[in-house]
Amino acid sequence: MSLIDWLANQTLVEWIQGIGSLAAAGTAVGIALRQERNEQKRAEAARVLRRQVLAAAIAPVLRDMRTSARFRSGVLQSLARQEPGEALPRVEELSIPLPDIFMSTIERIDVFGASTAALVYALVHRVNDYNRHVKAQHDWDVPYRTWSINLRPKLDAVIETLDTLMPRLDQEVDRLEDIRV
Repeated sequence: MSLIDWLANQTLVEWIQGIGSLAAAGTAVGIALRQERNEQKRAEAARVLRRQVLAAAIAPVLRDMRTSARFRSGVLQSLARQEPGEALPRVEELSIPLPDIFMSTIERIDVFGASTAALVYALVHRVNDYNRHVKAQHDWDVPYRTWSINLRPKLDAVIETLDTLMPRLDQEVDRLEDIRV
């Protein structure tokens, strides 16, 4: 039997049913793909919003930390000019407070991407390292005129990390503000 004879023997209903089944299957696949794309778009939008909100929470804290670090830099400079017998600054006056927001958000910091998250981790490490050295200078009775020499590189590393990190988070906050307008 040839193909033409076979096609002639088929009824129109069977052809319509077959074409309808293929169309229904194609439509179902198309709907599933569209739903998956929409879900991916929603998930990406939610991730971006989480990143922006977290940046909005951290950015003011970073500004405060930078102000604090620059103040400590001034204190270190004044130590070199300090006269013998003058009261030394307390450890708290030279230490940089590490806000709780870093510890409470450290699990979510990856929303910024690897390079920004690495900067946040580096900042936390550098602040802790600087604070340990401040305490050691004080506890070990290191001559106060060498404190600046010993602490300056560590403080500069903190300030450099802050100066690199802040513009990145400020960009995220700016994008959040653009959404509200």
